[in-house]
Amino acid sequence: MRTIRSIRTHRAVLLLAAAAVIFGCSSDSVTGPTTHDNAALILHFDSLTHSTSGDRPATYSEIATALAQGAPVGTGTITVNGVTVHVHLVAQREIGVTGGAPFDSVTIVAAWQGDGSDTAIVFIQSGSSVASLSAIGATSSEDFGGTASVVPGALGASCTPFTAPLDLGVPTPISCALQPSQDTFSIVLGNGDGQTVAMPQQTISGIRVEIESAPPPC
Repeated sequence: MRTIRSIRTHRAVLLLAAAAVIFGCSSDSVTGPTTHDNAALILHFDSLTHSTSGDRPATYSEIATALAQGAPVGTGTITVNGVTVHVHLVAQREIGVTGGAPFDSVTIVAAWQGDGSDTAIVFIQSGSSVASLSAIGATSSEDFGGTASVVPGALGASCTPFTAPLDLGVPTPISCALQPSQDTFSIVLGNGDGQTVAMPQQTISGIRVEIESAPPPC
């Protein structure tokens, strides 16, 4: 599994005010996954990386990076201790490539409610390993040991990338294409002693990104 990106206020207040307009519409008003608000959302979540602490900055950074690569924002549901929560969703399947050949993949599915300041989680799957970064209520955490099922669909059109602040460190992809997948995740937060957060099986319109990177050491 790749290393979680390092944790890279007046500006935050202005962007949160703008985000209130974006998130003010109910999920019912969204007709399908779209990148219409990606540019504003990238700035919003980047701002949250600088105005929060704990594992929240890394959570928001992952969301902003997926948005910058061109992941469309859709809607779906997660459950928190069995209670259904309606959320916004983005997904990214990152393929590590060296010498022109793929050697590893990481799937990231991010879910957030409202402006993400109270409820946000990033599910991460690589092979048999599952982890999460979360910011739920007053707590945030990085947890390992969940379960996941990721079934990629057919590739679609090329991604439309968005400009992101340099502090996000968004890599330049070799290629990027839209790709739906059927995903299921479940993990217990707080090192197994906290809330159970799950994403019931659902189809997510995400992206597949190829990134040139060195293979892990033998």
